[in-house]
Amino acid sequence: MLGWIFGDLVKKLERSAKVVAGDFLEASSKEISNLFDQQLYPLADKLDYIAEQRIKQVETLESQVTNDIESLLNSVDDKLRLNLKKIDEIRESAIKDVRETGGELDFYLENRINQFSLTVMKVLSQAEGIANVIIDDIKILEEKLFQDINYIVDKIIESIEGTAELIRQEFQKYVAHFLPNPFDKCRQRLNIGMKPGSRLSDIELYELIECHELSKLHENTPIEEVLKSYGQMQLNAARMAALVRRSPELKRRAFEDWLKYGLLCEFWRKTRKIYDASETLRLQHQPTQQFLIDK
Repeated sequence: MLGWIFGDLVKKLERSAKVVAGDFLEASSKEISNLFDQQLYPLADKLDYIAEQRIKQVETLESQVTNDIESLLNSVDDKLRLNLKKIDEIRESAIKDVRETGGELDFYLENRINQFSLTVMKVLSQAEGIANVIIDDIKILEEKLFQDINYIVDKIIESIEGTAELIRQEFQKYVAHFLPNPFDKCRQRLNIGMKPGSRLSDIELYELIECHELSKLHENTPIEEVLKSYGQMQLNAARMAALVRRSPELKRRAFEDWLKYGLLCEFWRKTRKIYDASETLRLQHQPTQQFLIDK
């Protein structure tokens, strides 16, 4: 197993970044903390999940990134260079750890480690506030993330047998209340109370199933049932991506859902393993309910 590569990387980068920021930046410690808490940690979680899928995509190593790191190091003064080199050492150490853990290193992983580290180094090389500096680099990483998801989900779609109509029939199996019902809370939320099931669009059908699945979850739901629901919704997201291939916006929505439910499954699976309870582990045992999606 590769483990949580980027989560560990961002912790080390944060510690080093705060030291550099204290010496060179006008940005407050709070601003640096917000950057990591709100942007880099969530992004690291997503990158880790994709890495855990063990992408076998043949990806050419982007040497431009390492060239950019070298250029950045050569463009700053000696004192800042010394501190940024600490970030670079963390980057090199992360790559070394992955090589030792995973055998042959995927170019995918090395690219993402380099890109992630360069983003932090760029921020720390600025003498002014970091808010605007980080936006473009984060967007680039997020776009690359969705390219990765596209590759994985497309492979899943290839394994899904059947035509679009058969996929729709699979969706319809999970709709308990297919007839018009103005009192159904999910139909109310989606503003389709009186719309017959046969007239629901693909996205309306998908959202209705999602709402009904989430409505089953509450604080006393056994973890096993939570995993089943989130697993089903991740599969549904892949199926949805197959139905909306020609709509970039809807396909992106399906990708976002596929990643979201995959992360939720990963969290609760790890939680179950940590507790290793002899009795059925339930959601109410958790200190926070933030991993339950609002219904």
